[in-house]
Amino acid sequence: MKKTNKMELIIHPHELTDRWISLAEELKLDRLSMHPIGGMSAHETLKNLLNTLKDPEFRAKIDEVTSKGIEIGYEFHALSYLLPRDLFEEHPEYFRVDDKGNRTAWGNFCFSNTEARKIICKNAVKLAKELYGSSHEYYFWLDDAMRLSCHCEECKKHSFAHHQLTLMNEIVTELRKEIPDAKVCYLAYYDGVAIPEDVKPAEGVFVEYAPFERYIKPESFAFEGEYLQLVKDIIKFFGKENSKVLEYWYDNSIYYRRAGNTLVPFTPNNEQIKADFDFYDDLGFETFSSFACNLCDEYVKLFGEPDFSAVKDR
Repeated sequence: MKKTNKMELIIHPHELTDRWISLAEELKLDRLSMHPIGGMSAHETLKNLLNTLKDPEFRAKIDEVTSKGIEIGYEFHALSYLLPRDLFEEHPEYFRVDDKGNRTAWGNFCFSNTEARKIICKNAVKLAKELYGSSHEYYFWLDDAMRLSCHCEECKKHSFAHHQLTLMNEIVTELRKEIPDAKVCYLAYYDGVAIPEDVKPAEGVFVEYAPFERYIKPESFAFEGEYLQLVKDIIKFFGKENSKVLEYWYDNSIYYRRAGNTLVPFTPNNEQIKADFDFYDDLGFETFSSFACNLCDEYVKLFGEPDFSAVKDR
């Protein structure tokens, strides 16, 4: 891992305590980011985050992080927040057609609907301004599930990747009218791990590659053959500038869910993490990040401080 590579860890907002602030400094993180719990209720946890950001005590913690020269970021699945589901009754045309041919408010939207995209872009600008202390890299991910494309006749003309990049291009264009140096992430995750066709990234759009399938189907995942070539093609398509890996090296939430939402001991695979640093660096990714959720103060009381030596020794 080169010294020029940036390092970020991502935690849940309620986990931001004095311990994590000290830990971020000790690990020499470039950024500490907040991730409201994902899933298909992510629009609700995002609302909770925005309420938390109004709390002076929480803002003081954000200020303490940034005073140490560590950036604050926010990464979340935002689509169902940016296009509220209660619009469905009056404007079902804003929402996607499922694989059975029915309009549904569940998940994402009708990507080819111009008015829906305008609402999303307008709300993205408003949301960006509410993210207290945020860097100007914005992560307005689509909804958190596979196979949430729209199957209307117009949307079927293009891939999910094409539609996602088109939307992110429009969001960054609107953001830059008010935040000139704004950048927006294209999340290569689930159906987004593909090369968009017939559209190129707008200035300010960068790729964030998240190989979640590596952890949910480890027996069938390997960085080799066609899949390795796809990752190489993705970074070639988007470019190395601002490129980012979103890993799950320290994501205890995976095991937390498997244990029935109970905190369980977590041991990172340091050998794999160090090998990944070299692997992703060779591919050209500039920033390495990982979820580090559910390694909170309560976890430390139960099991002791997690092993972050791979990050510390990088």
